[in-house]
Amino acid sequence: MKKLLLPLAVSAALAGCGGGETLEDVKQDTKPVTPVASVKFDPSNGVISVPNDILFSGTQDGTLNIPGELDGDSKPLLSRSGYADPSLALGGLDGWSTQMPYQIGLNTPTGVTIDAATVAAPGAVRIFEVVMGDDAQTEACQNLSPALACRVVSELTFGPTGDFVSQLSEDGQNINVIPVKPFKSNTTYITVLTSNIKDTIDGGRSLTPSSTYTLLRQEAPLVTDAQKSLQAVIRSYEQALVSSESISADEIVYTAAMTTQATGPVVGTIKQLLASTFGTAKQPVVAVPDQDFMSVADKFTELGLAGALPPELLQAAGGIRYLTGNIQLPQYLSRPKNGEDAALADTYWQALCDNGVAVAAAKAQAGGQLPEPEAGTVDAQCNALSGGQLRDLGIDAQKFVSKYNVIPKEQWVANVPVQITFPLSQAPETGYPVVIMQHGITSKKEDMLSLTLALSQAGFATVAIDHPMHGERGIDVDGDGVDEFNATTKSVLHYMNLQSLLVARDNLRQSTADLLALRFGLNAINAFSQVPLNFNTNDVSFVGQSLGSVVAPSFIAHANLPIENELLKAAEPLFKVGPAALSSGGAGIANFLVESASFGPVVKTAVVQGASDLAVSKKFVSYLQEGAVADCGTFAGSASAFAACAYNTFVANLEAEGDLASIAAINGTVDQFAYASQTVLDTADPLNYAPLVRAVNTPMYMSVVVGGEGENKGDQVIPATTLPRNPLGGSTPLAVLMGLETATESKQSTDGTAGRYVVNFSQGHHSSMLTPSFDARTGGTAQGHAQATAEMQRQVATYLASKGLILPITDTTVIAK
Repeated sequence: MKKLLLPLAVSAALAGCGGGETLEDVKQDTKPVTPVASVKFDPSNGVISVPNDILFSGTQDGTLNIPGELDGDSKPLLSRSGYADPSLALGGLDGWSTQMPYQIGLNTPTGVTIDAATVAAPGAVRIFEVVMGDDAQTEACQNLSPALACRVVSELTFGPTGDFVSQLSEDGQNINVIPVKPFKSNTTYITVLTSNIKDTIDGGRSLTPSSTYTLLRQEAPLVTDAQKSLQAVIRSYEQALVSSESISADEIVYTAAMTTQATGPVVGTIKQLLASTFGTAKQPVVAVPDQDFMSVADKFTELGLAGALPPELLQAAGGIRYLTGNIQLPQYLSRPKNGEDAALADTYWQALCDNGVAVAAAKAQAGGQLPEPEAGTVDAQCNALSGGQLRDLGIDAQKFVSKYNVIPKEQWVANVPVQITFPLSQAPETGYPVVIMQHGITSKKEDMLSLTLALSQAGFATVAIDHPMHGERGIDVDGDGVDEFNATTKSVLHYMNLQSLLVARDNLRQSTADLLALRFGLNAINAFSQVPLNFNTNDVSFVGQSLGSVVAPSFIAHANLPIENELLKAAEPLFKVGPAALSSGGAGIANFLVESASFGPVVKTAVVQGASDLAVSKKFVSYLQEGAVADCGTFAGSASAFAACAYNTFVANLEAEGDLASIAAINGTVDQFAYASQTVLDTADPLNYAPLVRAVNTPMYMSVVVGGEGENKGDQVIPATTLPRNPLGGSTPLAVLMGLETATESKQSTDGTAGRYVVNFSQGHHSSMLTPSFDARTGGTAQGHAQATAEMQRQVATYLASKGLILPITDTTVIAK
């Protein structure tokens, strides 16, 4: 991984450097002015702050056009694995992040300092939601180019209780724009810097535009077609803003549009593809073969866990039947070609069809008549599934999955083991209600068995599968019986892939797709079981732990959203999920990984190692090979523990040496990586699905370990908050955006309406829902951790059994006040 360059360079063609007078030539003719601070914006010299929709310029497929992606003829320069570079990975996206803070660079001449108070004041930075051209919903905008702003919808609210805040960076060279609420997905916003931003000279002189921006905003046309095109874009931004009468032209110093990613269409399409198999041979079904009797207690013995359980719990587990089944799940991740970690780099999702942008362009160029498809294509399928918007004509070499290409290609079908339990007591007349359980990262489905006793006592059957590349779903490339890729037994980075962020994103989306297929396939379990079962598949709840809670909002939202296609409506009830209980989840995945006490050093180790052109990176790699062996040898048995020790020790040594420059270089590189990675992960991030969970009104319970009792720290894996890095990362922002009420005492509905709650625990640890064991990293007491487990399991079981009508809080000594 090369050192990231954000703000990103922009191709020279963007500014018209290919014939005729350039912007640089024009600037030479402008009269110099007294040195004053200005906004960095000079596309002809590769200076542009991101996010910025100018980087859609020249796109062939509606995704960002990152320099280095395409040649002069707009042909791809990169193979699929080439997008492993974090900055280039942005080129596979149809927009920007809904939640990441961003910077706008400044030019501050020697002796000039920006007044930080003016940056942090209302009116310094303003953000407007806008409608762009070619908008089918707005008649006045339909005939405009989609690159041009058409009209203002509304202005966002400034302030810590509003939508965003702004501040001057510590070095005074950037303006930081920090969302405190996520932006809407698939929406365009224009960020405006105003003349209210001032320096500290002569009572405060206003920030000024760059000379390039000044040329682009003027009425007099520039020279080349490319220059005129960019000029039209900038002028459209300012005209839309001024026409709204919200701001005057004199106040505007700088404008930049950003369109956020469309977060839901692809997984929504997968649900429709699954629904289309209803009643056919391709419909996923949970099948259960005939098998000898095994109880959960027997399974604990097989796993070597029986000796650690109290006798009364082991006896109770003997009253729960344990079964194994299987389900055929469509996989959109391709299989790696060999056993090297680098082989995962090109396994991210690929679209089935040519993208809609390319199809529309080809149709326009051909006078409305597309060429005949070649034999062996899936053109007829693409045409039928998309209503003619997508085709397979060989005009899209990259086939990125995006809002312009929403149908992912099925790469293979996985035969996935399903873990099933149910109480041996008499089933209700309607059958046992079912809980789908989903485990955490580096864990496996069997680890969820510790919750089955509480759920069985509440009358539930349970089903569970492994996440992709976890547990029994590791990948054995060469067929020797040993997995080359498995996040449970090998490396967490096989799933949370930092070497290829598009793969990390699509591992998360595959987890969601698998849960949708499992829920759909669960409807057939009674009919396809050779062991007599009586499950009520119309009454299905969900429990997620850690990663299971991270993918849950996307799964629950898509499961419960209505199916718009009338031909598929009959399948809609077969996806429904009732009350859900989430433990130790969080939003802002890249941010909570960086801030995680457990994973943060591992992430930072990978980032600094990969930034090979940094001097401190070379020093760190040398330390890993020599000094770290001596300093951290006791952790040699665990790659993640060794990496954490090595990184923390290395940074401590830099601090002791007073090498602040190297520490700043590390922090800057990590910040750039966090921006790129969160932007890539956004379409899989639960923050973007939290409003949908709220909209479908699914009853929801969430537990978060915030700590605070004695020496008990907060969750050491997924923190409650990622402040000051990002106010939208962690468990608490996710709970807020799902609309959950903080509960500190028992709750019971009086009108039959389910409650939606988050409970903050002062004691316990990341895995307390599953294990009462003491976690030394988190601190506190063994008794406190055991009490937290008992309280969490009681809350989960009662909340689900009561359909969200009752939440018991019995042991208040473990509840944060």
